[in-house]
Amino acid sequence: MALSEVSIPLVEKCQTGDRDAIEELIGVVSPDLYRILFSMLRDHDDTDEVLQETLTRLFRYVGQLKDVNRFAPWLMRIAVNQVQSYRVRKGRTRLYEMDESREVSNSAIVLGGSSPDDPRELMMRTQMREEIHEAMTALPERQRIATMLFELEGYSIKEVAASMGCSEGAVKFNIHEGRKKLKRRLFHLVQGLRWGRKKALESNQSWSAQITPLPSTAGGRPDPYKAVSED
Repeated sequence: MALSEVSIPLVEKCQTGDRDAIEELIGVVSPDLYRILFSMLRDHDDTDEVLQETLTRLFRYVGQLKDVNRFAPWLMRIAVNQVQSYRVRKGRTRLYEMDESREVSNSAIVLGGSSPDDPRELMMRTQMREEIHEAMTALPERQRIATMLFELEGYSIKEVAASMGCSEGAVKFNIHEGRKKLKRRLFHLVQGLRWGRKKALESNQSWSAQITPLPSTAGGRPDPYKAVSED
C-alpha cells in the first residue's frame, strides 16, 4: 500500500497510544517505506537500519502529528532526514542509484529497445543506467532528492515540499534545475536513442516497400490465385 493510501482512522487510533493500531500501521507502511529507502541507499543492510530508525520515530512522534491528513509527507520527511543523517554518519555521498527495474519518465531518458535477453542490449542498458546514476549523483543534494521524489516516486509538488521541509516554489526550482542539468549531461544518450529509433523506422519502411501487393479482384480484395498464375 502506498503511504498516501494509509487509513486516516488508523493513524488517529495510533495517536491515542493504541499498541495494536501502531503495529498494524507499521506493517502497512513498511513495504513502501523499504522500497523508497532502498531506491536511495541501494544496500539492504543500510536500508534495514534506516527503516528501523524511521519506524522508531514514527512510533515516538505520531502522537505529535497535528494534521493526520498530512501523514504521508510527514513520514516521508522523517525518512529523508534519516537517510541524510545515516549517510553523514557513514561518511558517504552517494545518495541515488537507478533501480534497474524502473525507467525514468518525463526526463528524456527511456530505457526502451530490443529484448533484454540480447547481451548487447543488456550491456547498453547497464552503461546507460550507470551514466544516469552518475548524472543524478552529481546533482546538488536538494535537487537530487526533489527530482527523485517527484519523477520516480510520483509525489506531488506539495508532498515533496512537505517531505523536504521547504516551500513548493523551492521544490519547483530544484526540479527545474535538476532536469536542466540531467538533460545537459545526458544529451548524448537522448540523441543516441532518437537516432536508433529513426534507423529502426527507416529499416521497417524499407522492408515494407519491398513487398509487392497482390493483384486485386473486382471486389477490391487480393486475388492469390492470379498472383500464383503470374509467377
